[in-house]
Amino acid sequence: MADSSEVGGRAVSGPPDPNDFEAFTSWLVQQPRTWSVVLAARAALRVLPLSRVQDRLSVIVLPAFRATAIARFAAKYPNRAIGQAAADARASAYAATAATVDAADAAYGYAAVSAVSAATAASADAAYAATVAYADAASATAYASASASATAYAVIQGDAQRLHDGAMTPEQLASASLWIGLPPPSIGGAWQGLAAELRALGPHWSVWIHWYEDVLAGSPHAGTSEAEEAAFTDLPGELPWDAGAEAVNTEIARRLRAIRDGKTPLGKDPVQPPDPEPLETIPSPIAIDRRADGRIGADAGLFALPTLPPSSEPCDHARLLEACRARAEQLRIQAVAPTFQGRSEYAELLAEYLQWLPSEAGSGNILLADGEARVLNKMFVAEQDVLPTAFASRLSTFLEDHLGLRPYYPELERHYHSIRTGRVATPLPRDAVESIRQIIHQHSPAVFDETVAPVMDETAKPLPAVTPLPAADAPPPDPTRPKPPRDPIADVDPAASRNFTFASAANRIYTILKSGKDVGDGVKGWNEVYAAFKERIPPLLKWLQENWPGGGADGGPTLPPTIGV
Repeated sequence: MADSSEVGGRAVSGPPDPNDFEAFTSWLVQQPRTWSVVLAARAALRVLPLSRVQDRLSVIVLPAFRATAIARFAAKYPNRAIGQAAADARASAYAATAATVDAADAAYGYAAVSAVSAATAASADAAYAATVAYADAASATAYASASASATAYAVIQGDAQRLHDGAMTPEQLASASLWIGLPPPSIGGAWQGLAAELRALGPHWSVWIHWYEDVLAGSPHAGTSEAEEAAFTDLPGELPWDAGAEAVNTEIARRLRAIRDGKTPLGKDPVQPPDPEPLETIPSPIAIDRRADGRIGADAGLFALPTLPPSSEPCDHARLLEACRARAEQLRIQAVAPTFQGRSEYAELLAEYLQWLPSEAGSGNILLADGEARVLNKMFVAEQDVLPTAFASRLSTFLEDHLGLRPYYPELERHYHSIRTGRVATPLPRDAVESIRQIIHQHSPAVFDETVAPVMDETAKPLPAVTPLPAADAPPPDPTRPKPPRDPIADVDPAASRNFTFASAANRIYTILKSGKDVGDGVKGWNEVYAAFKERIPPLLKWLQENWPGGGADGGPTLPPTIGV
């Protein structure tokens, strides 16, 4: 059902359900033409990975890349004339699509055709073309899975709502991430498969692979310009489409090199700028290393190896671990019960705590478990007057037991010391974080083993909002109610800890990738991952340099001994 808002004192109907083709088209006709252009382009881009024509892969995919690139350019730069370049791209995509008898390939191909049509049509025709584009895109995803199709409709509705609410301009939406979080597994898996097949056809396909990964993540590499976006189209001059994919892709790569050099005349190979250098002085709490099989893996390092304090026995540590595990599980069960009168985040945080709590020496990660416990404590402090008494009592006991674990892991103290001596002014750039996560997921398990993605996902998650109850809503003070234990490191921001852990781990991964890029590594996809990382790591390196001791030229205050690695 459509909603409405007030604009200039008059009611404006919001976007209807995209499943209702006629209603959505009628609504879109009433909106600015640029809305149709961007919605069509994004719908087509989401299903681009779904090609399945193995024997005609290059023939099918190149026209689709061509069409969606010009459609996206039109959405980002609506005041630029795209005329003949768009018409030729549409004709090429239409011919390639019409030649296939596979219904799924036809659906995604026609979505690309409609996206280009929307980019060049007048307002009413653009709205119709956009609606056809998202309908074809939804049909294509339905061949992948029913849940992917439902998700496709949901993100189309979300895009339309953001435009309607004024949360984004069409140009901003054109650069936003294609999906809310990661793409549906069927589409994410399809992209990994398609990217692998394209790499097998030749390294020249890397220009389109990197382009689509930028589009997917919604964070083009630092310094992307209009000229670089146009390099993938016929706008600067016609690309040699008739000569085949390798000729086209090689020319695109040459254009990009010339543009990024900024000084070399077109037609000459410029000297490439040096790759960004990793920060050797920044320690990583997560031990990232190279496995025996050549892939990159993650270990907890010293965060999984207890050190017995004086007068303690191994059995003391084991009993405390078991007590924490048992109490956390009891609380989790209580928090997932339908009768629980508290926030759902309690159950989520407890489940994550149990996932990372060490079970024996060398397993788990006490830093990540401690991070969940600290957030639980902060939520308890904010809500101590309203939490169910029985739950609050058990939570207080559990947190006291957990605090007793910290002395067994002295690396925790060193880590939190580094957080205290940091000078954080801004959070990590979310687009850079999501780009790195996307690369890791897309290249697991080929380059990254199964241990890396969970750690990076955990440290990339935003924290739940923790705010005290307004005084008017708080019940009268009750001295008999259970209280949260005092956390000695309550002043250390959990978000800063997560940000540092993610950024420093990404820096460590980049260090390993860079060290192996020139030695002919046997890991398939290594150089592609390095190329993607070097484009996306600069914002994280800059953040570390500006916020952490040892990251900048001045070196900052002295840190404790190396953490983790």
